[in-house]
Parts: sequence; structure tokens; C-alpha cells
Amino acid sequence: MTHTFWTRPADTRVSASGECTLTVFTPPFPESIGAFAPHDPVRARAFAEGFPTVEQVVEDLGVMAADQVPEPETREGLDVISVGCWGGVICISDPALADDGTDCTVREEARALHARYPGSLVVGSAHVDLGEDHVEDVVLLPDGTMLHASGYAGFEEPWESEGDPRSVLQALGVDVDALDEETQEDLGLDAEPHITNWEMLVSLAFQGRDPRRQPRLEVSVFRVRHTREYTATMEELWLARQ
Repeated sequence: MTHTFWTRPADTRVSASGECTLTVFTPPFPESIGAFAPHDPVRARAFAEGFPTVEQVVEDLGVMAADQVPEPETREGLDVISVGCWGGVICISDPALADDGTDCTVREEARALHARYPGSLVVGSAHVDLGEDHVEDVVLLPDGTMLHASGYAGFEEPWESEGDPRSVLQALGVDVDALDEETQEDLGLDAEPHITNWEMLVSLAFQGRDPRRQPRLEVSVFRVRHTREYTATMEELWLARQ
């Protein structure tokens, strides 16, 4: 029997839903998805094995299209992660990145990746329905400038935010003032954090290079054993209402 830190049975249904990802762009940055290099499964496994949420890669489930990776439906599915390595672009999807505002996991792991890959652009998101929608988003520029927000969408408190969305987008070459009036209104850059459309902001930061769920891109899928700490957090967040 495989050693596990979980206390719930493998067939326990998850009570949350969402997607948690971190993407690293190392220079020179590709101009489009079409410029991505082919996926490298060997590098993907090495990246998974060294990721802080993971204690051990238990099983290699093979390579598949990024949009075909299954969503976790049971506790067992929470130990499935995917990693894409396309030349200078790396993207990991891992339920262990989920947070309720306590640890700001995406921010901390984005900082660690930025230190590991100096001069990189790191974009991270964890949008999870925990009964209410909790969002955490980060854009970490090559020079270290950070944009970060964490809170429950639509609720004024509690929110944690850092950085100026407008200046970060400008640094990425996004002219917010050139967007049409409706888009600017939907984006809500000048509003309070709980009103800002962080999903749209992150989409703009990717500038058409968002690898998540891209049918044209392949990823490696692994069954892992997460660390004791991250397993406990996932059990609390993903299975809390069982």
C-alpha cells in the first residue's frame, strides 16, 4: 500500500472546484503560443520532483493535451498534477496551490520560482470555489516588481493586495487606455480589489501566451505524494464540507 498523509479514503468526493497554476517565462520570451518549443517530458518530471508541494512522484501517467487533464473529482484526484515544459516556458497545475488567504501559497511559490529563474516573468492563479469564490493571483515581473491579490470575490474583507495593476500591465506592454470602454469597465483597475476582474487582468498579462488548457500544447501528468503540510491544507480546503 502506498504511504499517504491523507486521513480520508481515496474515493471521498471533493467539495471544492477550481484551477491552480503557476507559469514561468524565461527570456527570451516567446511572442505567441505558436512559438513554444515542443514539450519535454524529462524536464517536466524533474520539475515536478523538485516542486515544493511534492514529496515524491509516485506514477507517471503519460503525456496528454493540456485541455484533456481531468479535474479532481475525488480525494485521489487531488494528487494528480500536470507540468508542461516548452523550452523557456514552464507551467504547473497543482491543487496544492489552493489557499483561503491564510498562506498566500501562489505568491510564495511564485517568489521561489522567480529566485530559481532570475529575470523570469511568473504568472500564477488559484481560483477555487470553497463555498464562496476565493481568488489569488500574482504577476511577478522580471525586475521583481510584484502584483498580488488574495481574497473572496465580491466581498470587501478580508483582502490582501500589493502592487499597481495599471503600471504592471504597462510594463508588459499592455496599454489599458487603448482598451475599449466596456473592457476597461469590466476590468475595474481603479476599483477596490474585490471589484477588480483579476481573471481578466491575468489574461491580459499573458498577452495571448496563456498555456493553460491549450489543446495545441502537451503536458506530462503525474500522480504524486504531496508533503504532509500541503496534504493537510488540501484536506481542509478541498474536502472540508464532506
